[in-house]
This record gives sequence, structure tokens and C-alpha cells, in this order.
Amino acid sequence: MTESGKSNRPKILLLLSLSLVIQSLSSVFIKYAGKYETLSREFLFFYFLAIVCLGVFAIMWQFLLELIPLTTAYLRKGILYILILIWSVILFKEQVTINNIIGSIIIIAGICIHGMDEH
Repeated sequence: MTESGKSNRPKILLLLSLSLVIQSLSSVFIKYAGKYETLSREFLFFYFLAIVCLGVFAIMWQFLLELIPLTTAYLRKGILYILILIWSVILFKEQVTINNIIGSIIIIAGICIHGMDEH
């Protein structure tokens, strides 16, 4: 990465984080859609929101892949599972299991180890 690329790194990682939040919201909207009868107005509304989120994410992802290596971007995609877990607890009152905690720790450890390798 060039010097100008290093100075933009925080902005790029923030954009990557935002893209992952948007992708995680698609899962939230799909879950909300599942609460309604198939093809009802509410179902279609939430399903549409999910598709919009995935479309925005896809565009952002392609843009990000021009700025950072695939390995860096894809490894950080593991955060998506943690975000979905957080949404599940906050919005749907689901329980966090020990396996969820262990999995989240493994994801964070992998990202940290990869981050050390980049420096």
C-alpha cells in the first residue's frame, strides 16, 4: 500500500465496516419479513429492504476491493456474524450461547492475527 493509501486506511476500514453493517441489516429485514404471510404487503416491504441493502453492499464491496486486498476485506467479513448476533439479541431478544461467544472470540482473534501480519 502506498503512503497515500496508508493515510486513507482508516477511511477505507470505516467504509468496509459500514458495508458490513448494511449487509447485516439485510438479514434483519429478512427475519422481519418472515414474521408475515408470504407475499403480504409487510412481507414484500421487508423483503424489498433486504434486497436494497444487499444491492448497496454489493456496490460498496466492489468499490472496496479496488482499494484493499481481497484477503483483508474478506477476513473482516467475519465481523458480519458478530453483527448479526448483536442484532439478534437487541431486536429479537434471542439468547447468546457459549458457542456464539467462542465463535466470536475466534473471529476477532483471526482478524487481530491478520492485522499484526499486515504491519
